[in-house]
Amino acid sequence: MAHHGCLNMSLKIVKKNFEDLTNQEVYDLLDIRLDVFVTEQNIIYTDTDYKDQHAIHYMLYDNEKVVSYLRLILPGYKYLEYAIGRVATRKEDRNKGYATKLLLEAKNDVKGYPIRISAQAYLESYYQKLGFESIGKPYLEEGILHVEMLAKNE
Repeated sequence: MAHHGCLNMSLKIVKKNFEDLTNQEVYDLLDIRLDVFVTEQNIIYTDTDYKDQHAIHYMLYDNEKVVSYLRLILPGYKYLEYAIGRVATRKEDRNKGYATKLLLEAKNDVKGYPIRISAQAYLESYYQKLGFESIGKPYLEEGILHVEMLAKNE
């Protein structure tokens, strides 16, 4: 699956299965994930969890730079449902609606199927506005409070 959608002259969404990613795209998605989670949020974790091979990767490019990213993991590899994770937007590109565009695109691509996420707790209300409901109690993951959320996605 490869898809290119234009938002405006300099923005484009690229969606691809792992095996269709170019070397440059793999580098780009790892770069934004490391930039946001390791450098900015100081999370020391192994990013290569072997779920990328079972995911559709959503990258929002501004010209040649990935400014926002997420992965949609196929059912059965993280949860029974689809899972959205590694949602990342570069610090200088936040509050422009980029992650929301990717989240809505991913939700639309699997319309009719539920999606589960492990959200950083401070973003709980953001995800609620996108149709996710909190499930259970907050928990620590990589030293950061998270909450599991589910969107029926009907």
